[in-house]
Amino acid sequence: MIKRTLAAGLAVASLAIGATSASAAVINLGFSLDESGSVGSTNFNTTRDALADALAAIPTSGANQYRVAITTFSRSTNQNVVVQPTIVTAQNLATIQQTLKDETYTGGGTETDDAINLLANIFTPFKDDTTLFNITTDGAPGSQSATEAAALAAFNDFVDGISFEAVGSGINRPSALANMARIAGLGTAGDAMNGVVLAQGAAIPDASTTGFVIPVLTFADYEAAIKAKIGQIVIDTGGGNPNVVPLPAGLPLLIVGLGAFGLMRRRQNAA
Repeated sequence: MIKRTLAAGLAVASLAIGATSASAAVINLGFSLDESGSVGSTNFNTTRDALADALAAIPTSGANQYRVAITTFSRSTNQNVVVQPTIVTAQNLATIQQTLKDETYTGGGTETDDAINLLANIFTPFKDDTTLFNITTDGAPGSQSATEAAALAAFNDFVDGISFEAVGSGINRPSALANMARIAGLGTAGDAMNGVVLAQGAAIPDASTTGFVIPVLTFADYEAAIKAKIGQIVIDTGGGNPNVVPLPAGLPLLIVGLGAFGLMRRRQNAA
C-alpha cells in the first residue's frame, strides 16, 4: 500500500461525494531543532521562533488535517519533546506556537540519530498516516553510521520522508552536506543515493519521494527556508496553496548540487 497515493485517492473520493465533515487524510509533520553547544542560545532562539512563525502556513481547515510534533536534540540524554503529536486547529495553533517559543536552550552534542529515533517513537501510534520528519542542525551527526541506521530503520518502519536544513558554516561543506543527503535518502527511500543537496534557488522537491538537504548560510536566513519548505509540503500533501513562495533566488544558499534529479523510486509499504 502506498500511503500517499491512498491519501490522494481518499481526498478525491471525499470531494466527489461532498463529504466535507470528514477528514480525507492526516499528515504527520515532525520537527526537530538542534540545540547543541555550537548552536548557542541566540541562534537556537532564532530558529525556534522562525519555526514557530512558519507553522502558520499549516492549514487549519480543509479535507486534510496536519498532526505536528516538535522536539529538540543535543546529547543523547537530553532529547526533549516540546509539543506532543497534535492535530493543528485554528483554536490551538497559537498555543502550539507559543509553547515552542517558550522552549529554552540547553546545549550539548549533535546526536542526530537520537533526534530521528525520538520522532519515530512519538509518532508510532500514528504510523498509518503519511509521516515526514524535518531536522534543523548546524553540525555533522555525532555518529554518521548510527544516524544512517536510524534513518533506514525509520523508513523501514513507517516514515515517508526525512529532510534537513543545514544551517551555518560549520555544516556547509560539500562532504558534510553529502553525508547528510545520504541520511535523508535512507529515511525517504531506503536508498542513500536518493538524497540530494539543493542548489541556490532550486525548487523544493516532494518530501515524501526525495530526501533532501537545504543548505542555509546563516541562522538569520533560516526563516525564509523553513517557511518555503513548509509551504511546499502543504501543497504536495494536498493541503492547498498557503501562498508561500518557493525559496527566493536571493537566499544565500551554498550551491552544492550533487547531480540532476533523476526518476525517484516511490516507497511502497507491505500490506
